[in-house]
Amino acid sequence: MSALENLFRQHLLNPFLVLELGPGVGGAQAERQGEKLLAMLAAGLEEAGRYSTPFGARERTPELVRAALAELRDPRRRLRHEWWARGWGP
Repeated sequence: MSALENLFRQHLLNPFLVLELGPGVGGAQAERQGEKLLAMLAAGLEEAGRYSTPFGARERTPELVRAALAELRDPRRRLRHEWWARGWGP
């Protein structure tokens, strides 16, 4: 995989996209959303199984939700993800 492909893949996995949150949300709200999505996935709810990106829908898994939450718990990594996520909104 090329560096460009890897970068593209990383941005499709942006925690704000995975959790369907705007970049300005607080940590507590992100945690609540993550727990909600994990519960929905565990219950097999179809609407929890996909998330939107600027390049189309992607599959959401419990592992992906947990990884997104872990990324947002680290202030430096969160800042990088916020910067990218702000470029997608109006």
